[in-house]
Amino acid sequence: MATLAQRIAARSVTPGHLSAWWLGGAGFIFKAASGREVWIDPYLSDAAYDLFGLKRAFAAPIAVGEANPDLVIVTHWHEDHLDLGSIPALAKARPNAKFLMPPSAMARTLSWGVSRAQIIPLSHGQTVSLGDTAVTSVPARHVVEIAGWEVPDAMGIILEMDGIRIYHTGDTEYDNRLRRLKNQPLAFATFCINGSGGNMNAHEAALLAWQLDVKIAAPHHHYLWDKETVDPEETLDAKLFERTYRNLGGKAAVILPQIGVEIDIPL
Repeated sequence: MATLAQRIAARSVTPGHLSAWWLGGAGFIFKAASGREVWIDPYLSDAAYDLFGLKRAFAAPIAVGEANPDLVIVTHWHEDHLDLGSIPALAKARPNAKFLMPPSAMARTLSWGVSRAQIIPLSHGQTVSLGDTAVTSVPARHVVEIAGWEVPDAMGIILEMDGIRIYHTGDTEYDNRLRRLKNQPLAFATFCINGSGGNMNAHEAALLAWQLDVKIAAPHHHYLWDKETVDPEETLDAKLFERTYRNLGGKAAVILPQIGVEIDIPL
């Protein structure tokens, strides 16, 4: 059976569409008809176990040696987004890949020996264009209660590939600033739903999805850790997000992503 990396490499995306694959947690891969692969927040190691005792619930769906990103976007420097266990290895294995991230994440990445030439810093409100791909940093309010883990430059992103616009919340609490994105039609949007560690819960995420102009909505950050290591009050049921969204009157398609299963995103 082909690995996920092999399936992604072999996938010929139809013009006017993007293909996406969920890696678990906040991690996604997007592929355009041009063949360009954009990765967001890939967590491919078990680095958080050594720090916090957080065990993965499943093996990483892609090995670093098979990974072939053109652009890796990191929304903030926390370990399950800026992965010490894979980012330096990815940069070494793919010297032509670019890594786009907030300044505080860049500082850490440089300290790991990643070349400055591979890193593109992105601050709130800025847009970076690379060929057929544009990335804009939008607000995120990711407030954590662990001293030393503050991330004031955490961001969400608007990703535009081949004219198809994607919104990824990154990690964020519900914030009125996010409603301003309602004026940007979105082909696909992902919403963190776990409700702890500075993130929206499933109800808040559904409210935000309802407030935006979204064609396809998908939850994330509800499946990454072994159940024994998560807060029992977290909202980890993706169907709760969907039910709440429908109860609010949401009309968009809702996809409950599965690890490594392709999602088709039309223009």
